Amino acid sequence: PVKQNNKILGVLFIFQDISEHERTKIRTQQLEQRALLGEVTAVFAHEVRNPINNISTGLQLMALNTPKEDTEAHEMIQRLLGDCTRLTNLMESVLTFSRTGNYNFAPLDLGSLLERLLKRWRPRMERLGIQYHVKIAPDTLPVRGDQRSLDQVFTNLISNAVRVMGKQGGTLAVKIGPHFSSGGKAFTQVDISDTGPGIPEEMRKQIFEPFFTTSPNGTGLGLSITKEIVTAHRGRIDLTSFPGGTIFHIYLPVINTTEEIKL
Repeated sequence: PVKQNNKILGVLFIFQDISEHERTKIRTQQLEQRALLGEVTAVFAHEVRNPINNISTGLQLMALNTPKEDTEAHEMIQRLLGDCTRLTNLMESVLTFSRTGNYNFAPLDLGSLLERLLKRWRPRMERLGIQYHVKIAPDTLPVRGDQRSLDQVFTNLISNAVRVMGKQGGTLAVKIGPHFSSGGKAFTQVDISDTGPGIPEEMRKQIFEPFFTTSPNGTGLGLSITKEIVTAHRGRIDLTSFPGGTIFHIYLPVINTTEEIKL
């Protein structure tokens, strides 16, 4: 209370905003935990990878020494080799998930990055009968991003789109342009759409959770890693899905924009 001559004139309240301090503290703890997880996972992956490679090599030699007419044995060997491949992919995904957090931010042209990725994917898409097209707005601005990590983000999304369309073919569309939040902050928006079967509504809330997958051969970490990377870039990812297609929307802040996106 504020007093004068023993009379209370008013009450003074002092507020201190500690939200930014708390966010920094939480983020630091998360990075420390992730670093420890990365160290443990790296040791575990090394110990597991060698036996898997030995098993895979043994199975390949077994296949060479098995008579061609013994189709049942060959089918079993191929199934076991497939399991070895899935285990290896799982270990690689877990390693990647545990290592996210080390970024080298620099100005990045998303249009050029995506055009390079799509050229890399073009032979496979042509074999599957998948067409693709890219539309880049002329007023698109560069973002502040880590090229290696964002390369992984868009590789994951393109890979998923190609997988769900499969041999029946379809169309992969990429659209890049400016976006402004309700607060006037500038972002670059990337929409990646496919003409696959769509994602059932009951699965959409789980789609970014670790180890959730709709593919029998998937690890369930691709989209989780994708969201982790986008969030670390102070961006946002969401999706729109319907029977006949899915669109992933990615929003990344342009150069000199550090506010989190609020749509």
